[in-house]
Amino acid sequence: MLSVGLVGLPNAGKSTLFNLLTKRSVPAENFPFCTIDPNSGIVEVPDERVKNLGEMSKSQKEIYTAIEFTDIAGLVKGASTGAGLGNKFLSHIREVDLMLFVLRAFQDDDIIHVENRVDPQEDFDILLLELVLADQGSLEKQLPKFQKDARGSSDKLAGEKLEIIEKFIALLVAGKPANELVFDIGTDKDLIKWRKTLNLLTDKPFLKLANTKREGQNVDFASDFKLDILEETELADLTIEDRIELGVEGKTGIDQMIQACYKKLSLATFLTTGEVESRAWTFRVGMKAPECAGVIHTDFEKKFIKAEVVSFEDLMSCGGEKQASEQGKLRQEGKEYQMVDGDVVEFKIGG
Repeated sequence: MLSVGLVGLPNAGKSTLFNLLTKRSVPAENFPFCTIDPNSGIVEVPDERVKNLGEMSKSQKEIYTAIEFTDIAGLVKGASTGAGLGNKFLSHIREVDLMLFVLRAFQDDDIIHVENRVDPQEDFDILLLELVLADQGSLEKQLPKFQKDARGSSDKLAGEKLEIIEKFIALLVAGKPANELVFDIGTDKDLIKWRKTLNLLTDKPFLKLANTKREGQNVDFASDFKLDILEETELADLTIEDRIELGVEGKTGIDQMIQACYKKLSLATFLTTGEVESRAWTFRVGMKAPECAGVIHTDFEKKFIKAEVVSFEDLMSCGGEKQASEQGKLRQEGKEYQMVDGDVVEFKIGG
């Protein structure tokens, strides 16, 4: 399962957000470094399509896809050289697939800020710089080995690897994240796999969340989304009737944030439905039908024959699989078919 790490300075709202996401009780006291070991929780990805399919098929149960969120203790300036609990924090970040930067964008004199001011852009710059410096230090230590390999290694890609390492270091020295290095479309697949083994902190995808307050100041910050985490916590305890009365009956900000993380990881969802269950399944964008069949069971990929596919929208508008077939919306797809988000599928498997 792919994971999202909540990254931020102390008292930015990470642990409160994590509590809201997972409904688990983890420390969120008002002092730096209250979170030392990372806490992880599995979170369902909201998807109304599952509920709709369940109602249509009269399914006994509905199962949603999920991603893991990890609450990582607050970084501080100097973490890359061991300040605070730096090295431990950085190792925890290295283990996640996506970083969600939680950035304080609210004024509250009762909640201390380690830098004694509120500036989400500056906070982000501090966090990014510490990660950049950590990556730079790591690669500079490895550089002599890559230089040696390029001179006399049996690895036919040694020269290209050295060139990539040097490009990474140049980016990092300029204060830029490693994920700004884009490979050419024709890059060797082995090089692409090797890049991942470097496990650079700043080569991971990331999103920026500005933690605001409903009565607070206007946030002039280029975040991916703004969220009042405290307000979302209060909304989470409301009944559906209370939400309607307050005019917030739709998808919550937390729901949208979870889905944004899911998409940022290049994940998509295909669906299955029947009397037993209606279910969402995770796949990576670009996967073909046999690979997606393997998500359900590894044997399914080996024994794949074909897939009967209909889009969720077509299935719902037709009123069922039988009607979708009669109207020509149900398709037979083979091994080269690339699955699309929202495909409702039944895989046909051989013996």
